Amino acid sequence: MSERQENLVEALRIDPDGTVVVLAWPQDDAERRQVVRAAVGGGADTAVYHRRAHLHVHGNWQAENLPVNLSAWALASVWRGIDIPYGLYGPVVVTGPQLTELDEDLAEAVRAVCAAVVEIRQEWKVRPSVGEEQARAELLAGARHSVAALA
Repeated sequence: MSERQENLVEALRIDPDGTVVVLAWPQDDAERRQVVRAAVGGGADTAVYHRRAHLHVHGNWQAENLPVNLSAWALASVWRGIDIPYGLYGPVVVTGPQLTELDEDLAEAVRAVCAAVVEIRQEWKVRPSVGEEQARAELLAGARHSVAALA
């Protein structure tokens, strides 16, 4: 097995509550697309926020019946380097480009950002944020710090 293959994670699903789940990743591209559709709960659109990763979101990503995914939003914002002005909704799948496996360093970043967001959301239960703008800033600061700590 090559070094490149040893440092890959199949694919990750980020749930709206911040849980990160490793997805079984078949060899066939059509089967991979089916795994993504099943994981996001319907047709999937691909969003690129990092040159080595794709985020797959529900095709109807602004649907009112899907919960906001703060962890995926924070990850996309950190990877893009800006405060994304829109939300990501429902479960989000993270893969390498073109449905390839995800590099381990990016998988670590996904896990770190999700853990930071979960921790901040837990803190909000006893110390609510002052407002929406401050909440976004707090999430992004926690997410950026968690990624920087990996370097």
